[in-house]
Amino acid sequence: MNRIASDTQDANVKLFAGLYNQLAGRTAETDDMVIRSFEPKEHYAAPKYPIVLCHGLSGFDKLILFPSVYQLTKLIANSIRGNNSELFMENDGAHNDESERALLEVDYWIGVKQALESKGCTVITAKVPGFGSIEERAKVLNAFIEKETGKLKDSAVKQEVYNSERASTTDGFAKQESVKVNLIAHSMGGLDCRYLISKIPNKNYEVMSLTTVSTPHRGSEMADFVVGLFEDLKRELPGEHATVLLPPAFYQLTTNYMKYFNQVTPNDPKVAYFSYGSYFEPKWYNVFYMSWKIIYGSSSGSANDGMVSVASSRWGEYLGSLQNTDHLDIINWKNKLQKELASTLGAVTETGKEQVKPEIDVLEFYLNIADGLARRGF
Repeated sequence: MNRIASDTQDANVKLFAGLYNQLAGRTAETDDMVIRSFEPKEHYAAPKYPIVLCHGLSGFDKLILFPSVYQLTKLIANSIRGNNSELFMENDGAHNDESERALLEVDYWIGVKQALESKGCTVITAKVPGFGSIEERAKVLNAFIEKETGKLKDSAVKQEVYNSERASTTDGFAKQESVKVNLIAHSMGGLDCRYLISKIPNKNYEVMSLTTVSTPHRGSEMADFVVGLFEDLKRELPGEHATVLLPPAFYQLTTNYMKYFNQVTPNDPKVAYFSYGSYFEPKWYNVFYMSWKIIYGSSSGSANDGMVSVASSRWGEYLGSLQNTDHLDIINWKNKLQKELASTLGAVTETGKEQVKPEIDVLEFYLNIADGLARRGF
């Protein structure tokens, strides 16, 4: 789509040109490698190396949507004390006390681990502090992967860990041998992984590839907006009450901070980097309706998924943009209430015939990621 020159003095023409050029920019941004659907395959290859699923902000192996009173109290208290490494971090067997459970939480990777394992993949689901800084989350992620890969070395032979026909059924790992892994990360998890790869030395495992999914590599305008609101609030409060309540993660997801992060966190030439983005245009009842509008308005009409723009999602080899897919759709989380509202209140056009567009099969998406890694030798 060509752009229109907007150097005319006519106000109406300038307005039209601006709107048209926004649309042109958005179309150009998304038409390149748009993914509209996935056709099921008869056979999916499993990667040779184990997959580690790395979650984003506000998640562990579960996504906390509405924290409990206990969790909110803990979040605020730790933020005031500066103890961000403990934000929502739980030990194995946590949530034994019903009062500590979130009011609403769902599995972060709904069905993804099971789908990958059904095709022969070895899958590890990571757990890091939901609201910690990138550095804090990366350090916890590193310790978690070291622990889990150590278990694999001690309890399994190579053929069980690596999908390799050449490995002997009794061939174990040498004492100093590193387990090789593929990282697949959603949202902020991709930044944790980039920090882990570039900044944490002497790992007892080896990262072969990183695939990021809707990761804000260049920051999020939504984070800019939230941080701006809190900074304005702090200026309005008396000095003794102007305590920083916003977790550090939000500040690090801003577009300004990510310029710095990208300068000091170079890619490792021994690691393959792949990325995907997603975008949609929300109805008024969508949970991301307001955040989508904020990003769209702050970025000259950039296509986005309600949290991250397509442009910000690009890192390494870009493999495509998932159409009609929001920031939670892409981890297979669906708001059933939203769907019910859609079918009842507004998801039908004036003709009454066009229903909500069919969604991309997200499990097929992750199977295709794994298949692609396998075909690349990972």
